[in-house]
Amino acid sequence: MRRPEAVLRVCVAGGLLALLPLGCSRGTDTSKGSSAAKQAGHVEPTAPKPEYAFAAGLEEEYPEIAGFVRQMLETALAGDYAGYRKLVARVADPESRARFESVLNAMKSLSIELIEEVELAQIPPPTYLVTARAELRPETRVSLRRGSNSRIAILVLQEEGEWRMMLAPSELQPSAETTQPATAPATTAPSYPWQQDGDY
Repeated sequence: MRRPEAVLRVCVAGGLLALLPLGCSRGTDTSKGSSAAKQAGHVEPTAPKPEYAFAAGLEEEYPEIAGFVRQMLETALAGDYAGYRKLVARVADPESRARFESVLNAMKSLSIELIEEVELAQIPPPTYLVTARAELRPETRVSLRRGSNSRIAILVLQEEGEWRMMLAPSELQPSAETTQPATAPATTAPSYPWQQDGDY
């Protein structure tokens, strides 16, 4: 069975919030060890920090899940790669540091559109599906997942009593967005039953 990929393609995303410790010393030590730890655990954003928002009512209806998503987003948007990795479920692979950095700097804004409880055979409850819409900076040419869909879904689940996240499996991802052509008026005359015999 294919393992779901980790999510914070929303950087962050996504993903996607108290900051977690980076494991670096706090003094003015500029030694190689200190620099290496900082480099591995933190990404310095080069673009303006993206904005994010929740759809009306979500934070009131799902306060605990919304709080975790906010923690995830704040951690990722601060460039805290080490903190982000701690929020990814152990059954998933976190984004690489390079991917994390590229999505972080491509993200313009993020809207959390939907939170809903779901039942999945392979994951014990409670499990929540969180769907978000991202706006990416077009000049970066980064995508959240295959295709140009700007919407992405993650799962929020519990591991040993702590909330963790992972990319939702493909069957739970929002369908690709396609622009539906406007319904054009009929350009041919209507067909009537008495016209079928050719006597018209």
